[in-house]
Amino acid sequence: MMIQEKLYELRDAFLLYAKDRGLMILMRPFTTLFQIAFSMWTFFNFFWIMVVCAPFIIFPILMGEKRGGRFAFTIMKIWGFSFSLLSGIIYRIKNKKTLQKGQPYIFIANHNSFLDSPAITLAIPNQFRALGKIEILKMPVFGLIFKYIGVVVDRSSMQSKKRSLRLIKEKLKKQIHVMIFPEGTMNNSDFDMLRFHDGAFLVAIETQTPIAPLVIKNTRRMLPKNSWRVKAGFIEVEFLEPISTEGMTIQDLPALKMQAYQMMQTAYSK
Repeated sequence: MMIQEKLYELRDAFLLYAKDRGLMILMRPFTTLFQIAFSMWTFFNFFWIMVVCAPFIIFPILMGEKRGGRFAFTIMKIWGFSFSLLSGIIYRIKNKKTLQKGQPYIFIANHNSFLDSPAITLAIPNQFRALGKIEILKMPVFGLIFKYIGVVVDRSSMQSKKRSLRLIKEKLKKQIHVMIFPEGTMNNSDFDMLRFHDGAFLVAIETQTPIAPLVIKNTRRMLPKNSWRVKAGFIEVEFLEPISTEGMTIQDLPALKMQAYQMMQTAYSK
């Protein structure tokens, strides 16, 4: 009898659970299938639009970096807008008025996801050159485009590091913005941000170029590092008050880096 009673209790508990969660259980396979289909659709949009845009991005820059770059980044913005529109991703850009027109900046941002790329492309005004690891060149289509619109660095090579710093300084002299992720890699930790490297702040001091911090929110939830599951939703890009480096020397680098980190940490955690 004891065994029979226990079986009845288990049966009743299961029926109650099925009644409360039954719809969720029935819908779970369909939800999974929808998520797979949506993720495939999103990645498909990312690449096919880029394939179409690639010639209109690469050839203008080959013909003239500054003037051609303006046209190339107009196409890049069209790519970013089209991709987000078709993929159910909406970008909210805040406080762009903090930027001074005609002033080149070294933009720095937190880095949580591949979705950061279209976010900064749409948010940063005019053209810019992003610093990226050499591994980016292995990505289909995007790697080829980045070779012309970015600055590639092999962090295992001191010669490559010196070359990338020289190229960044050349872009700034041409009044072209520079974009650097100071964490150095995509953040997959439990912390809001990883520690910052010195590179962006060293160049800012040496060239007396203002640092323009910005924070990107919600990309980690929508597409985490090492995941293929994409979610639709809102991504917020917030520009913070630029930091002047006028009169700074190399001794000011730690304080400058800490100031930028604290500003971004505060804004990100809101």
